Amino acid sequence: MKFKADYKVRKIAGESVIVRMGAHNVKMTTIISLNPTSEWLWEQLQGVEFDAEKVANLLTGEYEVEREVALKDAAAWIASLQKAELVEE
Repeated sequence: MKFKADYKVRKIAGESVIVRMGAHNVKMTTIISLNPTSEWLWEQLQGVEFDAEKVANLLTGEYEVEREVALKDAAAWIASLQKAELVEE
């Protein structure tokens, strides 16, 4: 999977949020805010295919986290991206 191309991270009121670029008259009932780790992952994975393994590799390479924990966190993060419809298969 990879991120849909029309979504970008922007700083709004000091928060990193995901916005849909070029969309007019969009129903804005959900704000997707990123914590620093999610924002870092978003930056690392722009324009590339990824799965839970790739995300876990990034997490273990950048942070002191056990592989099992990283895989669990990666799967949960990807599930939240899918629920928000930010990725395409």
